[in-house]
Amino acid sequence: MKNIKTKFQEVYIPFLIVSIGTILSYNITRWFFDIKLGILPLKEDLLNFWIPFAFPWISVLIWLRRRVRVLNIKGENDKGYFGYQFAMAAAMTIPIIVSQNYLEKSFFDLNEISSITKVKELKREKYFKVVSFDVDETSTLSYVTARTSGRNNESLNFYLYQACPFDSINSIWYGVEYKKSVSNRTSEQRKKSAYVAFFKKSEKEFKKYDFQDVQYFERLGYSDERDGFIEAIKENNDTLNEKEQIILVPKRDVFEDRHENSFPWIFGSFGIGSFVILLMVLIPKIDEKELNDFKNNTPLKEDDLKEVIAFLNPMGDNKATAILILLNIIVFLVMTFAGLNVISPTTQELLEIGGNRRFEVMRGEYWRLFSSMFIHSGILHLVMNLAGLGLGGSLLNYILGPVKLIFFYLTCGLIASLSSIYWHENIVSVGASGAIFGLYGLILSFTVFKIYPSYVRGITWMLLGLYAGVSLLFGIFGGIDNAAHFGGLISGFVIGGIYIFYHKVNKRSS
Repeated sequence: MKNIKTKFQEVYIPFLIVSIGTILSYNITRWFFDIKLGILPLKEDLLNFWIPFAFPWISVLIWLRRRVRVLNIKGENDKGYFGYQFAMAAAMTIPIIVSQNYLEKSFFDLNEISSITKVKELKREKYFKVVSFDVDETSTLSYVTARTSGRNNESLNFYLYQACPFDSINSIWYGVEYKKSVSNRTSEQRKKSAYVAFFKKSEKEFKKYDFQDVQYFERLGYSDERDGFIEAIKENNDTLNEKEQIILVPKRDVFEDRHENSFPWIFGSFGIGSFVILLMVLIPKIDEKELNDFKNNTPLKEDDLKEVIAFLNPMGDNKATAILILLNIIVFLVMTFAGLNVISPTTQELLEIGGNRRFEVMRGEYWRLFSSMFIHSGILHLVMNLAGLGLGGSLLNYILGPVKLIFFYLTCGLIASLSSIYWHENIVSVGASGAIFGLYGLILSFTVFKIYPSYVRGITWMLLGLYAGVSLLFGIFGGIDNAAHFGGLISGFVIGGIYIFYHKVNKRSS
C-alpha cells in the first residue's frame, strides 16, 4: 500500500494536475485569442493539430520527466522512460485535438440572412443560412495544385479549387473543391495520366453542379483550403487584397449535427488516456534511489534532454553544428507561421519564399542559391536533414573548427545549388541536403586519406553508407534532387583533399 500511495503522490496525481492544466490552458488560449478576438495569425492545421501535438511535450519535459524516474522501468538507453513520457504526452494531445473540433464549431451560431452581402457586416461570424442568392457561373476562376502526404510522402493529392462570384457582389465567393489521392510511388507518366483524368472528371462534374443545394454556408478561416481559392481568384487579379476576400463553402449536413459527438469524446479520450497511464504507473516497482534523489533535488547523472540542449548551444562545444541546425529550425518556423503547410508546401510556395530554380537565378536572383539551403519541403524533410547535419557536423567539428566548418558548409551548398540549376531546367530545389552532402564529402576525404583514427573510420564508412548511400539510391527513383547531392558530395571530397594537402594534416591511422 505504501508503494501505491507513493506512486499516486509522486507520479499519477501530478500527471492528472498537469494534464488538466495543459488541456485547459491551450483551449482557453485558443478560445480567447483566436475565436473571440481573432488575433492569432496562424493556420487552422497548426492550431488544430501541430501545436496541440507539440504543446503537451513542454508540460511533460518540465513537470513530469523527472517524476517518471521514480518508477523502476526497465529499458535500454532510457527507452522505457521515454515510452512513459510519450504515453503521458499522448494522453494530453488526443483530448486537445478532439476539443479543437468542438471549439471551432460550438462557439458560432447559424446566422439567417436575407442577402449574401450581409456576410460582410457579420465579420466575426462563421455560419450563414442565406434565404436567396445567385451565382455567376460564367465567371468561375480555377486553381489546381498538388501536395504529398503520408509518413514517407507515399500519397500524391490533387486539388482543384473553383471560385465562383455571387451575382453583382465583389469579394464574396462560392467555393467548390475537388480532390483526389493517388500513389506517389508510381511512374511520372502514371501520375500525369492520373492528374489529367482527375482534372477532366472534376470539370465535367462542375458543369452539372447544383449551387442551390445548400443547407448553410461556412466562411473559411485561415487555412490551406482558403489559400487555394485565393490563388484561383488571383489568376485574374494580381493586385488582389487577399484579406478582404470572403470564401463561403456550401454545407449539406444539418447544422445541429456539425459537432459529431466531439464534446463527449473530449472527456472520453482523456478518461481512456488517464486509465492507461494509471495502469502503467501501478505495474512497475518504486526505484528507491531515484525517489530519494528526486526528493533531495539531486540532478540526474545521465539526462538526455540536457545533452540535447548542450549540443544545440551555439556557444558550446559544437558551435558550428548548433548554429546551422538552429538556423534551419528558425527558417522552418518562420515558414510555418507565414502560412506554409507543415507537411507539404506547394512548389509555388517554396519558390516564392526562396527556392532555387534556373529561371529566377539566371535573371539575377542569385540569393536563391543560398536561401534554398535553409528552406525545407515539410517537417519530415527537415528532421531527416537535421539528423544528417548533426552526425556529420560532429565528425568534422574537432578537425575543422567552427569557422571552417560553416564556410565549407556554405561553399558546398552553393556548388550543390549551382549543380541543381545546371542539371534541372524547371525544378524548384530546396533543402540543406546539398550542403550536408558536402560535409559527407569532407568526411569521405578524411576517411580515404586516413585522417581519422582507424576506430573512427569504421563509423564513418557505416555512416556514409547509411546516410549518403541510401539517399542517393532513393534519388534514382525520383523526388530527390540527386544533382545537388552529387554536387555537394564531390565538392566536399575535393575541398577535403585540398585542405589535407594545403594544411598538411597529420594522418591518424593508429
